[in-house]
Amino acid sequence: MQRLLKLFSEDSALGRFLNRLYVIIVSNLLFVLFSLPVVTIGAGLSALNYTMMKYRRGDRHFKVTSMFWKGFKESFGKATVCFVAYVALMLVQLLEISWCRQFTGPVALFKYALVGLMALETIVAVYLFPVIAAFNGGIGELLKNALYFAFSKPHCMLACVALYVVPLAATYASIKFLPLWAFLWLMFGFALIVYLASGIMLRQFMPFLPEVDICGDIILPGQEDDPNIMVGEDDSGDDFDEKTLQEMMKYGL
Repeated sequence: MQRLLKLFSEDSALGRFLNRLYVIIVSNLLFVLFSLPVVTIGAGLSALNYTMMKYRRGDRHFKVTSMFWKGFKESFGKATVCFVAYVALMLVQLLEISWCRQFTGPVALFKYALVGLMALETIVAVYLFPVIAAFNGGIGELLKNALYFAFSKPHCMLACVALYVVPLAATYASIKFLPLWAFLWLMFGFALIVYLASGIMLRQFMPFLPEVDICGDIILPGQEDDPNIMVGEDDSGDDFDEKTLQEMMKYGL
């Protein structure tokens, strides 16, 4: 009996797995619910990133709904503007590609430049909503930060983009499996991708984020030596990178 209780305790491997699964599923359902108006998808994605990064940096015992709602409210304006702008750019460029296909010669080749531009915008979008969730600032400053994080470590950028693009491409690869994919996306698909991607991105974000305690709350100046405050253990996997910090300061970020 004691072994069974230990197996299902919160500190056991199984307990941690079940807690992580709970957070992912509930966050995913909240994201789907908050994205129903469509125009709020950007704010929902930022809230999802906020929740996952908070989960990774804290003690992982918090109210998921409260955390998601907080992230949604704080990022609503900026994330919504960015999402609407991204969708508008994609639609305009798709129309331009369709227009280019009606011609031959140099004009027809312009479509490849448009495809490249769309790829660049998608890369920035993959990083922009996590940046909105993690940092303060105006949209211009956040865009600049997203560009820096995306291209300062190309291997991380390729991994994060693949996490978003490959599952979406696989979803439409076979119409026969669409019901299964729809179920997976509805239950945990979006949150699982963000959870995995946030682990990669936090390695880049960590040098510029404030230190937190085991509950994920920011440690205020002067509280660093307080014996009652326990510093949280980040599972992002990277130590403070002074060289990277100096490099970002050089670019005014």
